[in-house]
Amino acid sequence: MIRASLAILAFAIWYLPYRHKTLFKLKKAWPWSLALFVPLAGYAVTLMTGFYTSPNLAAQLMYNFFGLIFLGVIYLLPITLLGHLLSSFLKPLASKKAGVAQLLLAFGLVAYGWLNAQNFKITKYEIELPGLKKPVTIAHIPDVHLGAQRGERYLNQMVKAINENAPDLVIYNGDLVDSDAALRPELFELFRGVQAEQYFTTGNHEFYISTQRALELIAGAGIRILRSQAAQTHGLEIIGLEYMNGDRFSTDMHRVNDLYMDEELPKIPRSGLPTVLFHHSPVGLAEPPKNEIKVMLTGHTHGGQIFPVTWLIRYRFPYYKGPYELEGLTLLVSQGAGTFGPWARLGTFNELQLVKLVPPKAS
Repeated sequence: MIRASLAILAFAIWYLPYRHKTLFKLKKAWPWSLALFVPLAGYAVTLMTGFYTSPNLAAQLMYNFFGLIFLGVIYLLPITLLGHLLSSFLKPLASKKAGVAQLLLAFGLVAYGWLNAQNFKITKYEIELPGLKKPVTIAHIPDVHLGAQRGERYLNQMVKAINENAPDLVIYNGDLVDSDAALRPELFELFRGVQAEQYFTTGNHEFYISTQRALELIAGAGIRILRSQAAQTHGLEIIGLEYMNGDRFSTDMHRVNDLYMDEELPKIPRSGLPTVLFHHSPVGLAEPPKNEIKVMLTGHTHGGQIFPVTWLIRYRFPYYKGPYELEGLTLLVSQGAGTFGPWARLGTFNELQLVKLVPPKAS
């Protein structure tokens, strides 16, 4: 996948200047190639070295600006190729105006995606949970990704939305933080404004930063951390699993430890109450039914976040967005409340899930 991506970008760095040199009647193509190479190489460096996690302002600007340039190139390449192919039949597509239109279309999509990523939508689900005595509403919020792309403004909006919808408890299901830039006490103090019980489980991104510092700030904000632990509340048992691998036979490119769900889940003492399992990633799905868990809430996939990844994501995660019924298990996968990589949403939206658990209806 990485090699294929690098090959596509290398082709774009050569082809786009070559084609636009013709369309715009430029004397040389190499300055355009250099203008493409610098942000694309810079973006690759910020991701591959973890530079985006730095509190350094330059790192944050590189991560965000170069990420949007990267996305623009991803859209510009097929748009330009299509125009090139059709130009033999439609002569206007071989003009300077066609080149301008291609650039406007590609970066117009990027601008729309960026605007779409600045806010969130609330989605509501109702799930029957056997053994539950009375309804319980959970605000399920994975993948906030506080850091270079989200800070006080976004978190204030989120806290306000949570309180307006008055859930019984809030679960931040991993990747709450993805940069040391967010590890500031004043930012985490905003969580104290939430008028409900709050819980947190780890995601993979908490292990790419100063993990201990992040956990201290989360706990200091009044959020209970569940790392492969259970808690009982509102007549319900919630299990928050540490971010881990599904089993020993599956691959995880975000692997951060040597823990496996099918081995760790049975070790957690159970109370006998109706149970909801929270794990950041939708993996290990063969195990929960064996442990009499009927509801599992996850995130991690972002629903693909950006077209065309919204189509491709299903080949990596068969369960990547919304509710699924799996042999007695109801699985709900969130698109996530934030973004990673390009600061944009195209074909998806930032999502805060309100999950109302209810006793089964009498048949």
